[in-house]
Formats: sequence, structure tokens, C-alpha cells
Amino acid sequence: METEPIISSTALPASESSTFNFRKLWFANGFSNLADGLYQITLPLIIVQLTDSPTRVAGLSIMLSLPWLVFALQAGSIVDRFDRRQVMVWVTGGRMLILLGLTLAVMMDKVSLPLLYIVAFALGIGETLVDTALTSIVPSIIPTDRLNWANAQITAMQTVTNTFIGPPLAGFLAGVGLGIATGSSAVLYLSAAFALYLIQGAFIPGSQEDTSLKPEFWTHLTGGLHFLWDNRLIRDLTLFTASMNIFWAGWSALLVLYAVKPGAMGLNEFEYGLLLTAMAVGGLLGSMVVEKLQKRIGTRNALVLDFIGTIMLVGIPALTTNVWWVGFSAFMAGFGASVWVVIVASIRQMTIPSDLLGRVYSSSRFISWGIGPIGAALAGFIAEWLGIRTMFAISGLLSVIVLFVFLRAVPSRLLESFDRSA
Repeated sequence: METEPIISSTALPASESSTFNFRKLWFANGFSNLADGLYQITLPLIIVQLTDSPTRVAGLSIMLSLPWLVFALQAGSIVDRFDRRQVMVWVTGGRMLILLGLTLAVMMDKVSLPLLYIVAFALGIGETLVDTALTSIVPSIIPTDRLNWANAQITAMQTVTNTFIGPPLAGFLAGVGLGIATGSSAVLYLSAAFALYLIQGAFIPGSQEDTSLKPEFWTHLTGGLHFLWDNRLIRDLTLFTASMNIFWAGWSALLVLYAVKPGAMGLNEFEYGLLLTAMAVGGLLGSMVVEKLQKRIGTRNALVLDFIGTIMLVGIPALTTNVWWVGFSAFMAGFGASVWVVIVASIRQMTIPSDLLGRVYSSSRFISWGIGPIGAALAGFIAEWLGIRTMFAISGLLSVIVLFVFLRAVPSRLLESFDRSA
């Protein structure tokens, strides 16, 4: 069933305090994503001290992304039932406690593979809730005609903190002490929770304010999936995000083995962190120019940039260990990903009713990020069997095929209304 994009009439109008609320949300997002950036680099650096097995190292990425497969629908239902700000406050506080516990284990030299897997899974559960609540709360704070601007601001902050500041800072802190790196993440989550607490107002989806109107559990849980599958554009964007995330998951899972000594690129921990900042630079640039780029070349062509970046991300490491070329591929991937994230987020927010937004978003992540553990596992097995560079080569070839499928499956007419609204 093909449906035309609609502007959600249930999004709350901007109030006098909307700008202040958005800035508090923006700062909270920055603190939280910097914390994410620290632990996402620190955990792989911890695990490579415990094992050099590609499958076991990939297991960490599997546990980080597995919650999107097993908990995403529940996260969407929670976000669409309860105050979205309060969900973010409580979950952020919980992630702080988890990292404090890991910090104690690191300092006492009690870290093990099972413990790291459990911590990664718990942090991933928190990510499903916070990310779903974040994208769902934005239309309640910012008017529809400023959604592209707001999403670009959020994406820019996420890029700067998670992938620009986070990786080199994590590498530096890990060099001083792994416990210092994990402890710093905990402190940043505390700061994020405080900024969220300062946001004024209640953010309960309109149809959920009266508990008598709440649907049965299963109907509520799967409502987002039904909407997603019935809307051709949202469905296609979700499926192509999933196809690219297979390759990103493999790259993310095994790059540390390829890049850090004694890996092929021969980098130390700090140099590895600096390498990842190339992706952040590209992502930041993408978030800054996405509105103008979308107007100049059109929505569909702008989305194609993400496919090109993905092809380079996994293809270039198969061809060379040169840090500059690998860094350039990360830059292009970050640029394309940022453009994709901003545009697709705005499309969702303009297409999906407010009381369904959390569930549709989490359903999208259930499909597109839930496939991450499969991608990481496949990458681990291929690398174990044929080598990491061969895994990159296979991913590069397959990602080219995905680009051609996208060009045939998503005609420009599906996105024309968003060209006009850009």
C-alpha cells in the first residue's frame, strides 16, 4: 500500500519556552552522546586485552546492537505510553550506574568477557529507549517547518561528541587508565540526566493522556510495525537502512582488530581514536550542509550519498592499509550517513502521527539496527575463515549492488513533496 506523506496534526505547537527546552535537550544529547562515544571506543579496547579472536571481539558489537532486535518494539511502546522526558531521565541515570559498576570492575581487575557482554547489552537497552524518546520528543518542542533545522542541530551535536571528540578522548583516557575512560562516561551521563530534568513541560503522547484510551498491549506494541509496513516510503527507507547497516556492523566490529597493533594498520589506541574522528568531520560537515544540499540536488540524490559513503567505508580498507585513504573513506561515510539521518528523521516526523512516532521509529530500528548483530556475526565468521581484508572486499562488492537496487526501487516521485519542503 502506497501512502502520501502527511504533516502530523498532533505535533504540539511551539511555545515561548520551546527554544529554551530545545537547547536543554540539545545539551543533554551532547553529554549523552559524548558518554556513548567514550564507552563505544573503550569497550573494544578492553576486550582486545582479553582475546584476539575475531568472533569473540565481534561478540561485543553483537551485544551492543542486539537490543534493537529484542527490545526495540517494547521501547517504542514505552515511549508512546509515558512522558518521554521522564523516560530519558530515568534511563540515562541507569546507564550512569551501569558504567560506574564497570569502572569498579576495571579498577579491581575483575573484568571478563561475560561481564563486558552483559554491560554492552544493558547499555544497548538504554540506547533503544533514549534514542526513541529523543526523536519522538522533537516534534513536541519544535514546529514542523523547523524540523530539518532541529534534526541537523541534533545530528551535528551527536557527530561532534560521539565521533569527533569521543574517539580521541577515549583513546587518550584509555591510555591513562581504562577505568578513567569508563568513569568519565558515567559522569557525562549524570550531566545529561540533569539537563533533561531541567526541561519544562509534560511530553505524553496526546492519545495516551487518558488511560482509558490506551489500547491493549499487543495492539499497541505492533502498531508501529503495521504503520511502517503499510507506508511504502517509510518501509523502503527502513529496509535500505538495514541493508547498509549490515556492512557498517561488520566494519565497526572488526576495525579495531584491523587498525590497532598488531593489526595490519599498526596504530596505537590514540591513533585509532584519531582515525575515527575523520568520520566525525564528515558527519559534521554533512549536518551543516544537508538543507542546502537537499534543495540543490534533490532528496533522492542526497540520500544516494550515504550509499556511496558506505561503499567507500568497507571497500577502501580491502584495497589498502594506508591510514589516509582509510580515513578518507571514513570521512565520506560520515558525510553520507549524516545527510541520510537528518533527511530520514524529518521525513518520519512529517509523515507519522505523534502518538505513533515512538513505535514507528523503534520498529524501524528493530529492522534496520536489529540486523546489526547478524552483520557483525557474519563479518566475524568471514574474517575468521578468510581474513579481515577479504571480509571488507565482499562487503564492498555487495554494497555496490545495494546502491543499484535503491536506484531502481525508490523513484524520485516518492520524494518530490520533500524536495518542495526542503
